[in-house]
Amino acid sequence: MVAAHATYTERAERGASRTPVQRLASGQNVRDAPLLLKSHLDDVGDHQAEITYVEPVTDDAPLPPGVDRWPAPGEALLSPALVADGVGDRYGRIVGTIAPEGLAGPEERFAYARPAHGWLTYENALIATGFGAEGAAGLGDIAQVRPFSVFLSLLIPMLVLPAGVFAVVAARLGAAGRDRRTALVGALGGSRRQLALMSAGEGAPALLLGTVLTLPVVAATLVADLRVPWVDYVLSAADMRAHIWQLAGALIATPLLLAALVAVMHQPSGRVGRSTRPRAHSSRRLVKFSAALCPVFLGILSWSPSALATYGPSQMVVLLSLLGTVGALATLPAAIALLLSAAGRAVTAWGRRRGRAGALLAGRWTQGRPGYLSRLVAGVVIAIGLLSVVQVYPSMHSASVQGAIALREEFRYSVLTLSVPRGAVSQAGKWVDRLPPDAEAVVLESTLGLANGAGEVRRGPNGDIPINQAVTVRGNCPALRGLGLDCPAGSQAQTAPLSRSTPVLRALVPASVTTVRVETGGTTAQRNSTLVAYDPGGQDLPVGTLKRDALTLLGPGALVEGVGQSWIGGANLLSSQLRWVTLLGTAGVALVALAAALNCLAEVLRFARSIAPVSVVSGSRRVYAAVAAWTLAGPLVVAALLGAVSAVWITLPYTTAPRNGSLPSELLLSVVTTLAVLAVTVSSLAAVSAIRESRRWRPRQD
Repeated sequence: MVAAHATYTERAERGASRTPVQRLASGQNVRDAPLLLKSHLDDVGDHQAEITYVEPVTDDAPLPPGVDRWPAPGEALLSPALVADGVGDRYGRIVGTIAPEGLAGPEERFAYARPAHGWLTYENALIATGFGAEGAAGLGDIAQVRPFSVFLSLLIPMLVLPAGVFAVVAARLGAAGRDRRTALVGALGGSRRQLALMSAGEGAPALLLGTVLTLPVVAATLVADLRVPWVDYVLSAADMRAHIWQLAGALIATPLLLAALVAVMHQPSGRVGRSTRPRAHSSRRLVKFSAALCPVFLGILSWSPSALATYGPSQMVVLLSLLGTVGALATLPAAIALLLSAAGRAVTAWGRRRGRAGALLAGRWTQGRPGYLSRLVAGVVIAIGLLSVVQVYPSMHSASVQGAIALREEFRYSVLTLSVPRGAVSQAGKWVDRLPPDAEAVVLESTLGLANGAGEVRRGPNGDIPINQAVTVRGNCPALRGLGLDCPAGSQAQTAPLSRSTPVLRALVPASVTTVRVETGGTTAQRNSTLVAYDPGGQDLPVGTLKRDALTLLGPGALVEGVGQSWIGGANLLSSQLRWVTLLGTAGVALVALAAALNCLAEVLRFARSIAPVSVVSGSRRVYAAVAAWTLAGPLVVAALLGAVSAVWITLPYTTAPRNGSLPSELLLSVVTTLAVLAVTVSSLAAVSAIRESRRWRPRQD
């Protein structure tokens, strides 16, 4: 929690300190501003980079944090991460790097560049009178990260709450014996304060040991930047050092809070001195009530896909879908527990007929303990459900994103588009001249822009009037034939349909456009036109070099992209953010699973003590293995299988149209297999421990 707060706080402060101030003093006009700025978004690989082009008007133009001097014309200052990406001189000759205080984070891809030809003017750029605003503007990573409240909404349910569950289970291990002792001390006159001190003192060695083991990890975050596994995020040591007192407070507060938890969890259930009974088991009525609600939540999940398709992602539909998911996860353990409790009757009857003491005892035990079974299977069911939701979320790409990924696999970088900025149309031919010898180029002109796939709809007196989008392809005959188009005879244009024989155009032009106008001519770009360069043999074009040439010849705003790059960049950003869901969810599931396993082990050991004399009657200690198998391994394996089935149901709102997430069967198979192995392992440990306990049992000597 402290690390998350420190990261967000320091990142926001650095973002605010580098935010340009555009406020003019009294009596000043725009041309009195000492600095001109213009932002340019670029993709480096599949990562987004933000380049701020600068043009100092005066010699004393203000500097942002992390910059000692402005670069000269044709030079650039890059962040260390951008240098490591190998962009070379794409934005200008590298003359230094931006210091950490000028970056949102260690891995931010950010740069300050100065055009060589003075492209920035008061007409096409923003002015700046200084740096340091009250709030951080959307520059660099600041524009990409989710708010702190969103991260807390993931951190608290996926990590903090499972940790709390684990702490409660750890505090209550062996609780029956402690409850008897607490009641006895209370009967002898001990006060609640004395009982709390006794419980806290008993837990003190473990709490101190846990704190000591935490110190090296905390110290490591203060000394060097640490890369968080899986999400590939770098935790800044400088951010942690800036909040060292909060970190120290957390180290002190955590064992104190846990000591208070131990004390509270071992208070007597009634008045002190009135009873020596341990705490009662969970009410069967609550389990039945929860199980009765389970079909209601499953029905909501079944209704959600059709509601999303009919009404869209409205607030009510989303809330109901969320309610169905959370409610199903909360009530499924109770429903499964009732099924297992009912199956206990069959196990009891089978054990009686076969003369199997282990099956008879286990069947009678599970038959009357639905609360225990609900706690037993809750970790398994919730774990599978959370893992399934975590897996489905990153796969919920829209059809456009999925199509863009397919296009990337098909074309790679053999097809590039160039968006020409205003004022640089006349220079576009120079960029075409620098294409590889085998490459061809054409011009695409659209009445609505290539990004507008659905066309426009304007309101008229008699209703909406759709406006058809017209696309023109212009180039020389070899370039047109390479795209699958026939070269028009003479100077007259002709209309050509789009089909499988024109895959490049079909990939670039919106699906609503079925025909294009074909013209012969040069590749002189016009306003709202796009240059398309491609290799007829399907070989990748030198995208890095062509990006550099476009920025040098055409100035800031010249954007060279592969097919579907904007969609792929957004999908990768979403996937990188959703990896936090996977990381936190996996850690939380691991805590829940371990807590459930320890809880089950404690329950079996307590039961083993109560049936210790059975080995004398049965003549064999193998009865404990049978009891452990029937009461622990069996229910856990059944819960894993039913949990996998319920996971498919729980993820229906995310895997059914209009959403297109996917839940791999391999994931469910691997999770069920892992849980089955865990169930057998814990059952074996429980049986061994029960056998050891039985060896200590001796009949009372009266």
